[in-house]
Amino acid sequence: MTLLDLPITGDAPMCAGAATSELDLEGQLPSLRQRLLRHALFALSDTSLAEDLVQDTLMAVVEQRDQHRGVASLVTWATAILKNKIADWYRSPARRRFVQLSPDDEKLDDAIDALYDPDGAYTDPIPAWQQPDNLMEQRQMMTVLERCVSCLPRQTGRIFMMREWLGFETTEICERVGVSAENCRTIMHRARMALRGCMQRDWINTKANV
Repeated sequence: MTLLDLPITGDAPMCAGAATSELDLEGQLPSLRQRLLRHALFALSDTSLAEDLVQDTLMAVVEQRDQHRGVASLVTWATAILKNKIADWYRSPARRRFVQLSPDDEKLDDAIDALYDPDGAYTDPIPAWQQPDNLMEQRQMMTVLERCVSCLPRQTGRIFMMREWLGFETTEICERVGVSAENCRTIMHRARMALRGCMQRDWINTKANV
């Protein structure tokens, strides 16, 4: 299981069972909206776009409620719909972006360098946050991960989420955002190294304050 397989903070099973009734669904929509919005903001880092896609998702949930048979929880089913809509947005020709390394991306270099000793080895080869041993720690770790991803430059964060959460192949990412394969690899490397350093630091601080 990878970091991004863990539930977004606050996710817990919602009602599952027979097809979701209109009354049951209406009562769960406010909570469902908040959960989906956290997922969308995590993947997009764009409040307006996230709200639009969540609204589209909720409309689909309402319109397709008879298709929900309780095999998965309502939040899991709705999240799958949201992921498809986010993937469609990234694949839309009208949404293509030409990404260049910005000054914010360049600032990641210092953070990356700090992860290595003079011989080029990781200063902390076994992250303290790598294997949380209970659900509470998993949720705490996801809070830290959300915070760390939000600190990435916007386009860097988007490319990272396209690869790690939406499962896009590198070739498709390059096509959709207009970057070379080498540039994409550079962005992904910087994102992973920056997240590693942020997670090591913030997870240790979180555990110290528990």
